[in-house]
Amino acid sequence: MSDTLPNKLTSGEPLRSKAYQLLESETRKNFTAKAINLFLIILIIINVIAAIFESEANYHDIYHQEFALFEFISLSFFCVEYLLRVWCCIEDPKYRGISTIKSRANYILTPMALIDLIAILPFIIALFFAIDLRTLRLLRVLRLLKLTHYFKGFNIFINVITKEFKSITAAMMVMMFLIVIAASLMHAVEGKVQPDVFGSIIQSFWWAVVTMTTVGYGDVVPITAIGKVISTFIMLIGVGLVALPAAMLAARFSEELRERKQKLDVNITNALTDGYIDQEEYQALEKLADQLEIEPADLQRSIHVLKQSQHGKKCPHCGK
Repeated sequence: MSDTLPNKLTSGEPLRSKAYQLLESETRKNFTAKAINLFLIILIIINVIAAIFESEANYHDIYHQEFALFEFISLSFFCVEYLLRVWCCIEDPKYRGISTIKSRANYILTPMALIDLIAILPFIIALFFAIDLRTLRLLRVLRLLKLTHYFKGFNIFINVITKEFKSITAAMMVMMFLIVIAASLMHAVEGKVQPDVFGSIIQSFWWAVVTMTTVGYGDVVPITAIGKVISTFIMLIGVGLVALPAAMLAARFSEELRERKQKLDVNITNALTDGYIDQEEYQALEKLADQLEIEPADLQRSIHVLKQSQHGKKCPHCGK
């Protein structure tokens, strides 16, 4: 009896592993996984479109039942997807050696899982609380965030933001300091002349933000000579300061892509130490390229270039 018990306990593992491959696998060759991802992408987009049209009173009144039925069907799919992801997440290699409960708890708290939870929040909230319809629509529009599951390029963006978080935060803090200083200056200079818009530092914040970010709505403008001079300097500072985070991100994007390419090249070079790449090595390289968001065509190109670069090299020992 003790021999058969482990088999019963592990009988669900192949099914769980298959579910993980279909929902979370990095491979691009699985047709079923592609079909599931495409279906969910279309469902998310249609959900957002439905939420947008439902906000129009005329459409809501005419198609109220159709919108409700579509929302119920969509939520059913999203709930099943979320539960399946939580169920099969323990198949992820990074959770090996960790208990099932702890693995699932860690997964539930990941950004991707929280985004999936947001997708089904309207259903959960509506069951227990009375909530404004506009808030429910907002939560439904936030389902766009689920697209990060299916477009792996978002991972590069997240990595770049994470690595440059301190620098971007520092730039934003400097901007906030300058906004406070600009608002204070304009209150001191223009407060008595235009008390309606510069009567306090708080009122002056609107002008300071619009000017510092170079938006320039023109609804609030200084009229004194000193105020105009100060505004000129603030606008010039704003042009450079607002562009700073964008320049940081652009530089980091280039560096991130270069680092990923170098990592792949190192692994290709190691695989070519014996002069050729066997099937097992190629599959490992394909998996790594998929994880690094590098297209198969780029992988093939890198292999070809590195193979060519090894031609003509001589062994340091025998000279051949």
